[in-house]
Amino acid sequence: MAKGLFATYHPAVCMLFFLAAIGFSFSTQHPVYVVLSCVMSSAYLVYLRGWRPFLRTMGTCVPLVVFVGLLNSLFNAAGATILWQWGPFCVCVEGLCYGVAMGGMLTAVLLWFACYNEVMTEDKFTYLFGRRLPTVSLMVTMISRWTPRMVSRGRNIHDSQEALIGGYDQSRRGMLHRGVRMATVLVGLGMEDAIQTADSMSARGYGSATRTSYARFRWHARERVVLGVFCALIAASATLLATDAGAFTFYPLVSPVEPSWGYATYALMLGMPFWVELERLRIPWYSSSHGKQPLTRASVHGYE
Repeated sequence: MAKGLFATYHPAVCMLFFLAAIGFSFSTQHPVYVVLSCVMSSAYLVYLRGWRPFLRTMGTCVPLVVFVGLLNSLFNAAGATILWQWGPFCVCVEGLCYGVAMGGMLTAVLLWFACYNEVMTEDKFTYLFGRRLPTVSLMVTMISRWTPRMVSRGRNIHDSQEALIGGYDQSRRGMLHRGVRMATVLVGLGMEDAIQTADSMSARGYGSATRTSYARFRWHARERVVLGVFCALIAASATLLATDAGAFTFYPLVSPVEPSWGYATYALMLGMPFWVELERLRIPWYSSSHGKQPLTRASVHGYE
């Protein structure tokens, strides 16, 4: 169960937030907006998962930023400030800054997707798209379920074969045989699961009527208010971001960062899960006697 009050909100509100966060993060390389997106996504991921999983995630993201920054600076010599030059290769300050900004943008998107996986569970996704896009919803749900299962099975197969055989041939031929053997076992298990799933769905009458959702989510007044405020923040952020991003350039020289109201608006929009948490101060049951209980939609909105 995801942590926080925002995870108990209606799936449409959560989905709109992540679409806006990921879409805005993809749309600009302005350094201030990139830093804000990285900071807010990092803070929310730490809040959801804790420090250790976050640091493991950053162990992948930090090399990505370094790699993209160096790659862009090596193959893009359009800048005016040269740091290092060797033959046809030239590293410029502007190219390095642009590469770091692009790497930061990709990092922010990856972090927002990690937060999305914690908040938008399979039942919420099925509730939103099960009736309108039943086939797509079913495929996404099954893929999100089978992918970690296949990874876990692959590890078990690897450990079992290593224990039985007593080590692997480290040559290319030995590694190829090991990969083919593992793929064969995984494909066989996957086909067996697919047949069992198809028989189970057929027995339950899949496709015979309009698909329904096990979880029922109802709109409440506080969610409508939050949705209205968030839509206003989206409109304001889009307008201000377009102005700020259009005024900032990396080539031939990096533009100076000018103060703008767009930074505050953007941070407020991305900080929606945190300012939603202020609602806890107004929930009468959220006291010392209930503080350790997990938050659920039924407990927050007062229904079973």
